[in-house]
Amino acid sequence: MTTTKEIQTNQNPPSSQCGRVLSARVAAVLLVAIGLLLTQRGAYADGISTTVSVDTSGLGQSGPSEVFFVLTDGDAPTPGTNTATLTDFSFGVGGSGGAVDALNTFGDVVSGANLAGGAMITDDQFTNVFAGFFTAGSQLSFSLELTTNVSAGVLAPDQFSMFIYDPDGNPIPSSDPTGFDSLLTVDINSLSPTVATYSNVVTASSGPLGVPEPGTLLLLCGGLCLVALYPHRREKSLHPLSGVYSVAKQARTRIRCPTADCL
Repeated sequence: MTTTKEIQTNQNPPSSQCGRVLSARVAAVLLVAIGLLLTQRGAYADGISTTVSVDTSGLGQSGPSEVFFVLTDGDAPTPGTNTATLTDFSFGVGGSGGAVDALNTFGDVVSGANLAGGAMITDDQFTNVFAGFFTAGSQLSFSLELTTNVSAGVLAPDQFSMFIYDPDGNPIPSSDPTGFDSLLTVDINSLSPTVATYSNVVTASSGPLGVPEPGTLLLLCGGLCLVALYPHRREKSLHPLSGVYSVAKQARTRIRCPTADCL
């Protein structure tokens, strides 16, 4: 005797399970959006971005020249509050980068083995120096990003400075009022400090650190929310609780079982 039984398969997940999955998805995306908004203020770090160019054509190539970058902590020995990031080194026509001077590089400095690789200097000690050799070409240029966190109640502000010595070990002379022949100095005494140059062979153009516009993060957060909500609306249309679409789908999933094993 052949027994038939209709078995109706329900391909739709339970509405409660679907809701839980979607709620988790929406919650995760919203958490990301909220996190971006909460960290938006932190993204706007105080600082300046400077492009520096030095005419080095008069240094000659009888041997390597050397450049020194110094970040001094005005409120040492407290933990460092400012960072100088040096990138995009170029040495002009006939010039090239040389080795980092390991003997004269000290303090909190992170760099590679070659001056061209740049460095990050943090004022964790009173004096932090990055030094490197180079073969002088038509000009030495680089990019500097310098944070400008001002320490209150200190005798002297943090300071960034640059010096260049020729192959004979003589500094490029400058009008530095301290007499140390620095070619460029930034006293970090405000959120937008002045980049002072002390020689006509040095040019510097500066502006604020490049950070996202306020509207950028807001638009991103709005887009994330829409992405999270769109699948939720789509699931509701594919799995209605009632209606013609539901009846038709159930009819298509009916199958007949020709044996008693289905009982």
